[in-house]
Amino acid sequence: MGAALLIGGGLAVFGASVLGGVTGFGFSLVCAPLLLLAGVPLTDVVVVMLVIGLLTRLVAVVQLRRWVNRRRSVYLALGSVPGLLLGYVVRDVVGGDALKVVAGGLAVAVAGYLLLSPPPAPPDGGPAPVPWLPTGLAGAVGGFLGITTSLNGPPPVILLSRQHVGPREFVADMAVYLVICNGLALSLIQLSGEVSLHRVGPSLAAWLPGALLGNVVGLSLGGRVPVATFRIMTLCLVVVTGLATVATALGG
Repeated sequence: MGAALLIGGGLAVFGASVLGGVTGFGFSLVCAPLLLLAGVPLTDVVVVMLVIGLLTRLVAVVQLRRWVNRRRSVYLALGSVPGLLLGYVVRDVVGGDALKVVAGGLAVAVAGYLLLSPPPAPPDGGPAPVPWLPTGLAGAVGGFLGITTSLNGPPPVILLSRQHVGPREFVADMAVYLVICNGLALSLIQLSGEVSLHRVGPSLAAWLPGALLGNVVGLSLGGRVPVATFRIMTLCLVVVTGLATVATALGG
């Protein structure tokens, strides 16, 4: 991997980590399409995104542990297991370009949905009970997409948005889910023998410090950045990078 790609990838990872720290979910949505567009192989992108996502979200779990909804987090984590196993099988059948289209198309679809949807109204009365079936299904779809494209965040994000989860609890629950889901996905990839430290080690070593720093910055900014402005800017970036990824994959 050349120096220009290491530097450019490092900047993308840092910026996406700031976004991930603020929102709890934007890291892979922004970073994976950018790295794919830069020419990083899909398998390497998946491994790098899973490792960095696991470590940065682990920091968020420790920092936001008092806001974790344990029931929701358990449902999401348990649901991710069958999705991960199915995705592990599909990875050997579906080609890389098809998965790139999925990754970019998913980013565009989720970003478009969130841009066009009005901000959720707060629920009346106390917190609503956590339904196990839709929560588990969101975890399953996220697990499937996580091991195939590294984009395991969008399904739980839509679920938490529809359940009117507050910002801190939102980030905390997503952090628990991503730590468990990413850890299981990496274990499956390791068992398959597809992880090459010789290949992904240099990029991880170069990008991880910036990712951890960006995550700390994002967590500290979470309560200060104007939510509406930041939301529109980042989602527009997701749409652009997602469309670019789909275009490059379809163009061969």
